[in-house]
Amino acid sequence: MNRTDESFAYENFDSIFRQVLQDLGITRSVDGFRIIADPAAPYFLISIRLGRARSAVKVSDMAQLNSHSRGTALTITDEGWAPALLTKLWQIYGRDRVEQLTRFEMVVRNAPVEELQSLELDPGEELKSKILDAVWRVFPEGFTVRYNLTDDKVMTIIGTEHDMKEEWIKVARIIHEDMHKEAG
Repeated sequence: MNRTDESFAYENFDSIFRQVLQDLGITRSVDGFRIIADPAAPYFLISIRLGRARSAVKVSDMAQLNSHSRGTALTITDEGWAPALLTKLWQIYGRDRVEQLTRFEMVVRNAPVEELQSLELDPGEELKSKILDAVWRVFPEGFTVRYNLTDDKVMTIIGTEHDMKEEWIKVARIIHEDMHKEAG
């Protein structure tokens, strides 16, 4: 029997997804997952049981903030937060106002210290974003018709190249509920 790359991928989605989780550094943030993939099936389903994310953290808890002639100077004291903090600052202030001096030092132009001290980062949202990144890396190309079920504990996504059928959505709902039950 001649195996194609596609059939090999379908048979190995579990190990591929585990590798992607590891590459993104979020293996410990996923308590379990289930993938339904069959080249003969007209849909692809992935359901992920989310681990518990850390609670929101204030910028003042992860960085030292000081007044600067151009705004506020930040020195990140917890390097694990560096990428998320930089991304958040870009979202709020724009890249043109966030000057990165070194990997852990930056100046936010025209932003008062008090404003930045109260700013919070939500690791739960960052975790969901990384998990979605992992999902899209393994999701078959062309499966653009999707149905999502997402809550604080489980994320389930079903996709197809065809029109989504109610019977497939029912499968997704059942798997989603099963993942909740497995969580205990």
